[in-house]
Amino acid sequence: MSKSAFIRGLQCHKSLFLYRHYPQFRDPIPAERQAVFQRGTNIGFMARDLFPGGTDASPKNVRHYSESVEKTKLLIDSGVEVIYEAAFQSERVLAALDILVKKDGKWYGYEVKSSSRITPSHILDASLQYFVITQSLPLEDFFLVHLNTDYRRKGAIEPHELFRMISVKNKALAKQDMIGEQINSQKEVLNLAQAPDIPIGEQCYSPYPCDFIGHCWKGVPEDSVFNLGGIRKSELFAMYNTGICRISDIKEETVFNGEVQIQLDALRSQKPLIDKKRISSFLSEIQYPLFFLDFETTMPAVPLYENTHPYQHLPFQYSLHYKKDKHSELEHVEFLAETHVDPRKSFLLSLLKHTEGWGDILVYYATFERSILNALKKDFPEYGTEIDKRLARIRDLIIPFSDHMYYDPAMKGSSSIKNVLPALVPGFSYDGLKITNGNVAMTVYEQLRSENDLFVQEEMRESLLAYCKMDTLAMVKIFEVLENAVA
Repeated sequence: MSKSAFIRGLQCHKSLFLYRHYPQFRDPIPAERQAVFQRGTNIGFMARDLFPGGTDASPKNVRHYSESVEKTKLLIDSGVEVIYEAAFQSERVLAALDILVKKDGKWYGYEVKSSSRITPSHILDASLQYFVITQSLPLEDFFLVHLNTDYRRKGAIEPHELFRMISVKNKALAKQDMIGEQINSQKEVLNLAQAPDIPIGEQCYSPYPCDFIGHCWKGVPEDSVFNLGGIRKSELFAMYNTGICRISDIKEETVFNGEVQIQLDALRSQKPLIDKKRISSFLSEIQYPLFFLDFETTMPAVPLYENTHPYQHLPFQYSLHYKKDKHSELEHVEFLAETHVDPRKSFLLSLLKHTEGWGDILVYYATFERSILNALKKDFPEYGTEIDKRLARIRDLIIPFSDHMYYDPAMKGSSSIKNVLPALVPGFSYDGLKITNGNVAMTVYEQLRSENDLFVQEEMRESLLAYCKMDTLAMVKIFEVLENAVA
């Protein structure tokens, strides 16, 4: 049993069983999640600079980690003091460690995480490694290594500043009995004749989204109670697992708070609920000309540019639709930064140029755009006055939907633009695009840095432009629906 399988088993025994016996039922791995895995691998390699000159014990084939176990033993016996991917096995459980170091005759373990902080899941992960490794090699200490978001790049990357090393030995020791019990329990699960009967629940999403949701949720009806927003997941699962599966199963006399009741009434009637008075009030505060604006950002785990830090949002693209008045022709401008250069200043200068003058700037979920502009103001204080002018003009188009001024049952309890657009403008959606969400856009932009084929590069750039343009065009269409609703 691998470390990843063990962590999966802690989340759900059914998922563990399916992973071992029915891997064909797994959901396809999205490109953006695969990029996260690759990022973790890359950062693991970079962390080796903390202890340079080590020997790699990785197997030639990832399926043959038993070779790595033997190689690790030989390296230890031969006096090697820094080993990368040291592998150990105990009680049929395998644990590979990113970095094993011998100092003053004592061994220290270092497991690298690509995150900016240590999570409870990381502690469990480390506790298993400690359990397996110490069956054959005593460890003086065990560290989790993570990225330091306080680090600002100045010239070449400084590994000892980029990474933080946190001792978790005491926390791992406190979990050793539990780890041993879980190993035995999970072995019993793997030996079952069929998957354990575990109903869907919060474990499907916590601490990680399970990749068997498509299999385990195939019996959930289209009109399930999970289409209700504003209710804790624990309550929704409790309802579902006691037989209240569909919206129609909720008794008429059941009363919810205002937000949920609005959704429930719309779902029962299958008609949108529109509060014209509140929508009119919202629209009255918005003044033409209108700039419909959307940003895309990248978040390099390792800072690529001067004076940036790990996981800093760097805006690289925007789309802007413009309407002088309600009846004027729609205009469009866009920006997409070149790769291999810091995109921030060119992004900012282009944005300031195309939003000059007066008129409200409409965005969808203003918290994000405001945070990006405020960060740019810190990075480029010479443009602070102009940035403040743009900030003062921002209006948030999500408000009529997040505040339930307008609710359509097709929104399925979500005020996300991906749900609102097809609900308000049937037949108009993101379905035909190669990029369908911001996480994929971020991944594609990052992949542009390593893509050498000019034709592929152009296709990727066109896909990015098409996606961002769709975001602002969607805002235009949604705004028109709001205007028509109170006309």
